[in-house]
Amino acid sequence: MKNAIIYSIGNELVEGLIVDTNSKFLSVHLKSLGYNVIRIETLPDVLDIIVRRISEGLSEADLLITTGGLGPTEDDLTREAISKVLNKSLVLNEEIANELIERALKYYNKAPESVKKQALVLEGAIVLDNPVGTAPGQLIKHNGKTIVILPGPPVEMIPVFESIKGELKTDDELYTRRIKTIGVPEAVLMDEHKDLLYSNPQITIATMASYERGVEVRLTGSVVLKEEIDGIVEQLTNLLGESVYALDDDSIEDVVYKLLKENNLTISFAESCTGGLLSARFVDIPGVSSVYKGGVVAYSNESKANILRVPKDIIEKHGAVSEECVSYMAKNAREIFDSEFSVSISGIAGPTGGTPQKPVGTVCFAFASKKGVKAFTYNLRGDREMIRKRSALIGFDIARRGIREWLRLEGNIKG
Repeated sequence: MKNAIIYSIGNELVEGLIVDTNSKFLSVHLKSLGYNVIRIETLPDVLDIIVRRISEGLSEADLLITTGGLGPTEDDLTREAISKVLNKSLVLNEEIANELIERALKYYNKAPESVKKQALVLEGAIVLDNPVGTAPGQLIKHNGKTIVILPGPPVEMIPVFESIKGELKTDDELYTRRIKTIGVPEAVLMDEHKDLLYSNPQITIATMASYERGVEVRLTGSVVLKEEIDGIVEQLTNLLGESVYALDDDSIEDVVYKLLKENNLTISFAESCTGGLLSARFVDIPGVSSVYKGGVVAYSNESKANILRVPKDIIEKHGAVSEECVSYMAKNAREIFDSEFSVSISGIAGPTGGTPQKPVGTVCFAFASKKGVKAFTYNLRGDREMIRKRSALIGFDIARRGIREWLRLEGNIKG
């Protein structure tokens, strides 16, 4: 298997001002293409450091990928560093330069001379079109090694990288499947199904537990093991039943969206402690307007009473964090938005607000349909962020299970 190194370049990364998501994305995809990522490094915008690390990387890896440092300013030094390492000239690509100037004039009515810097191309490099931003990527081969230069913003980096995956594919290409679960502890899942999961030592098994995504089981092996891996995935999915909420790249919100879309149904949300997390995650899906009627963030007791029409005596008697309250929230949100289903959430995310009867982490949920309302109470652990994000995951899972149950009763389930 070939080795690869990823360099994320930029002072803003070294100083912790932004999070490096590029390396995570690239590492996952490089593994599937047959590369062993031996190192991921974050480098500052310092020419000597970039030159030294890339030079050393070329002696260790078959593929080097850089992200960042391709802008028009003086501290964007990636091109210059690689030029120095390879002893290759930087040549101004007039076509790219003219296009950058035209774009700058169109959007900003100004075209500073510095924009041309992004049109500097390494001698012998292949220019990689950037369909989103301005700075193009580059691919250059040198002494049997490959260097890929990518822009830093993820929205630009991802499509540029996707365009060259075929060029980077190796003979050691791997095949990976993912099973995403909720409600089954990681240790229990692995213990009860270890004989199936570890039936072939050539298939690598890895698990990842997350309060945002539940427990994910990942199976990886050579592409020649595709059928066997698919068979294990099918068997385990059948054994785990409703605990499996998605496979491979689908998220739980994707699954809810597809259930609604394929069955011509709609949903709405009524949120308190999650503060709109369900809505925010759901509307990230293109086309979701066809199934999502809307949501209400009713954070205060007054908004629960005035907007969602929760009777004040219900709140006074049972509290805003109660199955009685969320039942009204879901029922009335469904009516207000005229949707087939609604999910509501109200909880104590902390760090204050808990009581002996309702400690921090107490979260109530409800699912409403024309057949009625079902309410649930969970006692979650963690800090405020963990509780809120876990609540969003559970909210989508309650929607998934509720919709599927409704469809089964209707005898017309798709998806």
